[in-house]
Amino acid sequence: MRENLSLDYLQAIEEYGGFSHAANALFVSQPYLSKYIKNLEEKIGVELINRQVTPIKLTYAGEMYIAYMKDIQKTYEKMQHELEAISNLKKGRLTIGINPILASHTLYKFLPQFMDKYPGIDVQLEEAPAAEMEALILQNKIDICLNMLPISNSDLVYERLYEENIYLVIPPGHELYDKNYTKPKHIPFNPSRLNNDKFILLKPGLGLRRLTDQIFEHYDIKPNIILDTNNIENAFRLANSGLGITLIPECVVTRDQLVINSNLYTIGNPTYKNNVVISYKRDSELSPAAMAFLQFTKDKYKQF
Repeated sequence: MRENLSLDYLQAIEEYGGFSHAANALFVSQPYLSKYIKNLEEKIGVELINRQVTPIKLTYAGEMYIAYMKDIQKTYEKMQHELEAISNLKKGRLTIGINPILASHTLYKFLPQFMDKYPGIDVQLEEAPAAEMEALILQNKIDICLNMLPISNSDLVYERLYEENIYLVIPPGHELYDKNYTKPKHIPFNPSRLNNDKFILLKPGLGLRRLTDQIFEHYDIKPNIILDTNNIENAFRLANSGLGITLIPECVVTRDQLVINSNLYTIGNPTYKNNVVISYKRDSELSPAAMAFLQFTKDKYKQF
């Protein structure tokens, strides 16, 4: 049913209120989209779009069409899931959404073993910022997601995998730098002293940035953001060179043999943690492949 584009096209037209903006969002041309909908209307013998109003809206028939197509899609997906289960996961398809940090520092720990165990499952990865991944889950474009708390959308549920420390990185040359520092420890000063300090942060919308913003709000810190980046390793290396302060998850400094010149401090009471979870759509029926991935990953992290 994913090959039938009419549902996606009509929903986009409804959302954007016109063919032009909907076509841009769908990455198709406006004439193509208009012709597609016109051909569909001629085929089923009823107008689906009210073109006499601005912004244009679905007709009652258009609303009914979408409702029925959603029901058909659910029935089709249920059939696929049951057929996959009958085949004992010898075949299947799984699209995993993943946070870019976890793609670099966590995925290697379990995905190769999962694919060895289920060689018939076609695994596809979708790396994207947290907000985008949440939208993709709700649109049924990814099956399951490996990401970090917080999750802002109540239509998603999650299961915890593990937690790790979040480190505040204070570089050499900073007025709060401790030259006698030997290993990570809890922050020895009030975090509010960092108000208006120079920070290197991940871009808004990324999972870790959500947590970082929560920490700033809790301590009433207004950061002077001199640089934002999509890459956590960039943020850490630039901070470690003295450009500014940053916050990083523990996995960044434990996986690679990095030369660390900075002080690394945990922060908060209780201590702020990076909680890694698997999330999926509330009240949805996970495919056998997604269920196998969920269980395999949970079992894997019980060993750590």
